[in-house]
Order: sequence, then structure tokens, then C-alpha cells
Amino acid sequence: MICMSEKEETVLITGGLGQVGYYSYLQLKEKYKICILDNMADSKVNPPDDAIFIKGDIRDKEIYSLLPEIDSILHCAAQISITKSTANPILDAEMNIMGTLNLLEFSRKKDVERFVFISSAATYGNPQFLPITEDHPRNPLSPYGMSKLVSEKYVGLYSDLYNLNSISLVPFNIYSPLQKENDPYAGVIFKFIKAIKSNESPIIEGDGNQTRDFVHIQDIAAAIKLALENRLVSNKTINIGSGEPTTILELANMIIQVSGKKLVPIHTDPREGDIKESFTSLKLAKELLNFSPKINLKDGLKDMYDSLLA
Repeated sequence: MICMSEKEETVLITGGLGQVGYYSYLQLKEKYKICILDNMADSKVNPPDDAIFIKGDIRDKEIYSLLPEIDSILHCAAQISITKSTANPILDAEMNIMGTLNLLEFSRKKDVERFVFISSAATYGNPQFLPITEDHPRNPLSPYGMSKLVSEKYVGLYSDLYNLNSISLVPFNIYSPLQKENDPYAGVIFKFIKAIKSNESPIIEGDGNQTRDFVHIQDIAAAIKLALENRLVSNKTINIGSGEPTTILELANMIIQVSGKKLVPIHTDPREGDIKESFTSLKLAKELLNFSPKINLKDGLKDMYDSLLA
């Protein structure tokens, strides 16, 4: 194990108490000094003892004077609720766009060596072709998707204007034992597990043939580590997922199988405006980052089933 004094680089993780930030901390902590900045508004975990923790909001310019010397930034902090963004788009933009700009300005002034931005598949909108590649048109369907896209564009602009060494990762349907029912993209897994653990049939909206690209958080964290360390790849946007489509019906039956219970999914009316099919191409992730997902869906679901609502 590397002692804290031997770790030469310090990585700032914004939103480090959230799902992506926390698993990234676990992935990086043996090699790097970790500084976590989180406002604790939607924390999934408590601040870890072996990281520098600063409670604060990326929108607050005063908070940046409290930071230690930072070598790299992993920017995960965000307002992630599509529903909240639709109800209050200005707040969403303040948190996601202005918060990101504050970080980018800090990075420019402090000569940060690497900036990794966590974007969102919500930037793509309705798929026009499959699999979704990085060249796919960007037509967000929500203020959240738009704020993530604008933030991503600002990251690229800072790379062009100020030579910021940056990369943007676009995760698809992340799932993990830290999942909550209202989390975007993979909250359906939590809902299915909650129902099945209560001996209730999982409820599927529509015929269940709609597809999603479910990727385990440990694979996302592994991709983040690769992106942080491969500094020859700069000013790029790279999709991260499993690269495999899974129907919601397949998902429900897989969780039922994991549970060992004899239940049958119940179908209700389809959700209005629901995207029918979505999954990503991993071609660029493999070429530029040498990334390949390691955790298959069934194993990941078993891990979640055993962990959630225990």
C-alpha cells in the first residue's frame, strides 16, 4: 500500500459523496491523495477518513480558496434530476453550467494538469441510430440534458482556448448498490428489487421491449481511472456503457431469477415520451482508453439484490 506521504498527485473529486464520485474515490485512493468537495445535499455515503473533505458548493467561488494544491479534477458534482430540472431550469443551469465554469476557471488559473468531466447520455435525446456513437446528434429532451451538454461544450472550449488537458465521459445507465429509487437511468433496477424483495411482481410500463445500456458503477470508475491517467487523449468526448442492449422485460426476469422467487412481471400502460431503444458503442472507449467492461449484468444485479434493502 502507498502511504499518504508517498502519493505525489492530489485529485479533487467534486460530488465525491455521490455514486460516481464515491466509487471513483475507492478506485483512486491507493495511488492518489484525494480531496472531496461535496455540498452533502444528496450524499450517498459519509465523508471517508482517508480523504481531505471540504463541505461546500461548486457555485460558491469562496470555497476554492479552501482547496489544497490540486493536480487533477474529476468533476462529478451536478443536479441530476430530470424532473427537478424541468421544474426549475434556472437552478439546474446555475448548478451544472455555472458550477462547471467555476471549476474550469479554477483549473485555468491553477494550471490543473487533467480535468475529467462526467457528462450524461441525456445529452443525446431520442436515438436516431444505434448503437449511439460520439458522432450522434445531440438533442437533449430536458434542461438537465441541455445543462450537461453546455457544460461539456465549455470543457472542450477551455481545452481549445486555454490548453486545458480535458476529457468528457458520457455514462449510460449506471447501476450500483448505492442506487436510489429516484436516480435517473437505472432507478428501474431499484424499483424492481424493492418489489421483488416484498414478494410483489415488478411493474413494467409498456411491453417491456424498450432497451437500455446498463453499466455497473465499478466499470464506470475503472473508465474514469483510465481517463484520468491517459493524458495523451485530450479534448475528447467518450461514451461509457456495457455496449449491450437489455430489454426492461429481460431485466425484470433476470432480477426475479437472481431472487429465486416465482414471480411474473405485470405490464401497465407505456410511459408517455419514453425512449424506445438506447445503447452505446464502445469502439472509441476501447481505441482511446483501452476500456472494456468487466462486470456482466447478472452478476451486477445479484450484487445489488444482496446489498439493497437488506
